[in-house]
Amino acid sequence: MKFFLGLMILPLVGCATASRASLPQAVDLRFKGRAGERTETRYYSIAQITTYEDQQLLRDRQESVDFNVSTHVTAADDKQFSFTTRTTRKDGTVGLHDLSFPELNEQIDYVVQANGEVLHAGNFPPQSLFYVPSMPMPASKVEVGDTWTMAHTWFSSKDAIPLKLDVVGILKDIVPCEKTKVCADVEISGHVGLMAQPTTAGSRFSSRLWGRALFSVERGDVIWSEMRSREEMGVKGDHMNVASCMVSEMKLTAEYHIAFACNPNDEVVKSIPRL
Repeated sequence: MKFFLGLMILPLVGCATASRASLPQAVDLRFKGRAGERTETRYYSIAQITTYEDQQLLRDRQESVDFNVSTHVTAADDKQFSFTTRTTRKDGTVGLHDLSFPELNEQIDYVVQANGEVLHAGNFPPQSLFYVPSMPMPASKVEVGDTWTMAHTWFSSKDAIPLKLDVVGILKDIVPCEKTKVCADVEISGHVGLMAQPTTAGSRFSSRLWGRALFSVERGDVIWSEMRSREEMGVKGDHMNVASCMVSEMKLTAEYHIAFACNPNDEVVKSIPRL
């Protein structure tokens, strides 16, 4: 998912030339857009998938995808903005719709409010994954240490299972970025659960997610993120475990700054980039 992995989506210390003394004590986190603005973001996602049958390991495999998404803001005001997204490069066979991104050369038109609520997402139904906000946003200004929550429900695309996301955001730090800009270092954690108890005896499903995002206060957008998730699903001795991670970076200069790689089995986002 874009918010988790991409959900997703996923997200930090700034340039050494900027002064921390000039940073504000509180920040207002809101998604923004300027009409005509174009940006490019690169994403890398990898998943370690283990499948068990009668408690015996049946298969252990990895799936990865590396892709670029371009965004064009078509209209914007203080409350909401409209933009298009298009995947311009893809290396890997993972379906991007499963991460709530357009497939290669596909365009999706969005309308999103400043608080992250998705009002329109192409031809996808409102109960789909594409309407899950890309990250939790606080209702008012926040200071370091403040927390806020977000909940959202949707139906899985393959079998229409009702799912609920509960997530917490915490402002870890306010940092300089892009030399003269202000960024929020946001830690994200939560889980996805079933809206109803499974009817099959012995069946189970669990999913948790965590990571960090660097949110540019001036741009009103995520310029870096690293997210992880763990999922387990199955019935009795037959089950599947999935460990995933996704990293992303908005292209702010001629070159990207980070190495597009992550270990899905790492438990902690250990470092944050200098952007």
